[in-house]
Amino acid sequence: MKALLLVIAGVGALGAAVSAALHANPALAGLLAAAAFAALAVWAGVAARELHAPSDLSEPRHAFATVPASEALPRGGAVSRLWALTLGAFAIAGIVPLVSLGRRPLRAGTPWRRGARLVTPAGTPVRADDVAVGGVETVFPEHAVGAPEAAVLLIRVQDGAVAAPPERRDWTPRGNVAYSKICTHAGCPVAIYRHADYTLYCPCHQSEFAVLFGAKPIAGPATRPLPQLGLDVDHDGFLVARGDFDGPVGPDRWDRPA
Repeated sequence: MKALLLVIAGVGALGAAVSAALHANPALAGLLAAAAFAALAVWAGVAARELHAPSDLSEPRHAFATVPASEALPRGGAVSRLWALTLGAFAIAGIVPLVSLGRRPLRAGTPWRRGARLVTPAGTPVRADDVAVGGVETVFPEHAVGAPEAAVLLIRVQDGAVAAPPERRDWTPRGNVAYSKICTHAGCPVAIYRHADYTLYCPCHQSEFAVLFGAKPIAGPATRPLPQLGLDVDHDGFLVARGDFDGPVGPDRWDRPA
């Protein structure tokens, strides 16, 4: 019975470690860890019960007699090895979260690539003058229409109105400026644009972003600007991307690289 409980505890701890290392569902890792600790708790209860002697136990004294070596009880070699394996499994389960905390995951990026045309949700390529000044359009890369992480708000302002650093002054041809549609606070779609004060609004938690100043947050809980997509115009007059966004898309997380 106790050997079986040790096996269950070791397998549960090792399974929790593997689940965490493979980034499986956290509920699975938690369930396996709970099973491992429960098996250890039951083992401790069984062992304590075996050690307990009844209060009315009484036996007559006998003279001490030496037990022949051939009749001596065997040492618990198998049990010791089983304990070592179980404790090793628990040690691995404890190390995996520490390794995960120290790892800095790489951002995989989005489908936006250099030269990718901006298209509407219907798949229609967008020319540099298709959106009127003051207008806004949701666009995607031509080869990944509908990809949620690639959703972009294309906004048309007066040419030259965007206050950009020197390295980004050519990112907004003819006043077309593009920002990620995913709010950096909680991942909601930023769906409201007010041209009167060049402000983007997130309807979920009322974060506001300044379109002319790199979509920096000016109100609400968001603390990071909306990632910008650099734009260019190809030889046919269509808007194309200069590459991927200039920053991670979506809300901040504890494990996001700096």
